[in-house]
Amino acid sequence: SFMISPKPLLMFRASFISTRRLLEKEIAIASFRLGTLGTLAFTPHCRRLCPDTMTRIAQIEDHGSAVAWSPVKSDADVIALGAKDSGGVGFDDYGGELELFNLNICSPQGQPKPRPIGSVKTTSRFSSIGWTAGSGAVADKYKMGLIAGGMIDGSVNVWDPATIKSTSPGKDPTVATVKRHSGGAVSALQFNPHPASANLLASGGSDGEVLVTSLESPKAPHVYVPATDQPKQGAEITQVAWNTQVSHILASSAGNGTAVVWDLRQKKPWCELRCEANAAVSDLQWNPTQGLHIVTSSSDDRNPVLKLWDLRASTTMPLTTLEGHSQGILSLSWCPHDDSLLVSCGKDNRTILWDLFTLKSIGDIPNDEAGDTPASATYGGISQSQQKRYDVQWSPILRGVVSTCSFDRKVQAHSMIGLATKCGRPPQWLKPSSAVTCGFGGTIVSLSATSKSVSITSCIEEPELKAASEKFEELTANGDYTGFCQSMADTAKRAGDSYENKVWGFMKIIFEENARAQLLTYLGFDSEKISRAATEFVDNSSSLSD
Repeated sequence: SFMISPKPLLMFRASFISTRRLLEKEIAIASFRLGTLGTLAFTPHCRRLCPDTMTRIAQIEDHGSAVAWSPVKSDADVIALGAKDSGGVGFDDYGGELELFNLNICSPQGQPKPRPIGSVKTTSRFSSIGWTAGSGAVADKYKMGLIAGGMIDGSVNVWDPATIKSTSPGKDPTVATVKRHSGGAVSALQFNPHPASANLLASGGSDGEVLVTSLESPKAPHVYVPATDQPKQGAEITQVAWNTQVSHILASSAGNGTAVVWDLRQKKPWCELRCEANAAVSDLQWNPTQGLHIVTSSSDDRNPVLKLWDLRASTTMPLTTLEGHSQGILSLSWCPHDDSLLVSCGKDNRTILWDLFTLKSIGDIPNDEAGDTPASATYGGISQSQQKRYDVQWSPILRGVVSTCSFDRKVQAHSMIGLATKCGRPPQWLKPSSAVTCGFGGTIVSLSATSKSVSITSCIEEPELKAASEKFEELTANGDYTGFCQSMADTAKRAGDSYENKVWGFMKIIFEENARAQLLTYLGFDSEKISRAATEFVDNSSSLSD
């Protein structure tokens, strides 16, 4: 008997697992770039190669930040990080920092590795952040748009990201500073998503006040309140959200459990939702395609639910409730490319992707993938609590990409393509927006997602070939193959092509009634002469034998 040492086996197993994880990550990244993971994930073989728990495609370490995605298509991979902590090891406040990172998600070469492309120091730390592409003269002047930061000292700072990205020394990227909030941090920021109103910035502070800032003239911003008779909401503003369909409608949520919908044209509240009794509304979002649908989240550990509201039906009773978190919800985001997908994160250390068709959770975005080294902790349970995420956001341009921020100072980007297909259907951005097929005779059939009609057109590249084809069908429709061959022989004769003339003449004989006899005649043989010659040959042979 003999014993095999377990050490080589363990080393082989560890090497195999490491190689497999690397392969899985490379497949997920490549599949995201090709946009095909949603289709492949339906097959069991692909599920083995690309498990649903594999979502992370980029990670930035050691950054406790507020995050904003770039709304500019040419810089879709760029995110802005506003430091929420001072970065020091003591109690001193060293201010904050605004950093720009290129996640390199769409890079065709290698595994995406985020890289910093610019930064600027700030005198205060960030509480919230927003990014706009701008409109009109602002968009023309600022090619990468404008970044606004809600600071903990109550100010709103505006920067030019193109200047931050450039390496030109001495250029100040600060565009403007607005100091209208008093008594605490600017806890919520959002630019208007409508292209014509993209220079409007909504902000909410810990003082309960909601303000709207116009940056039509960035150097001289104009600030006003949404309603003159109700300037404050009564508690800290936790989120502001512009309506996705109507540019003058704004919603804000507060720590007193209410959410107010403001009409900026009428300069008064349109309605108030009393969402929670004794807890804050931690977040709210509008439906990307339905202007009267809104979702709110509760931070109450006793009732951690998402509430979907249809403002046409009721402002006192939610349309439905989503239950899945076991502790309070901290952040949520509605997918701009598929309004049936919603993502939320909470104190229970879960980040859930929801299917609004079935009103059920599809799955969780994992905090740490297999093989990652967990954060060190002095006391039990602290490591797990540090992984809790406090912010989730869908990218406005990159389809199926979500960013997350966690208390262990990690900013991650995840691909939701594989996870979203677990609901049994592909996401809307994977559905073909158009289709085309070609038929015989130059017929083209096409359809578009923006039109309910099917278009049938003809494309004739060779009119002579089409005319010949139609003539062939016309002459052969009644079975007159002899006439067709004769017409082709005559055409060849007129063209002076004796070879074609003989070929078509031969083809004509094949369709004659007495084709055998006529074929011999056409080839120059006389059947009677052949018969006489054969008879003479037989007679001569008989006489010789006698």
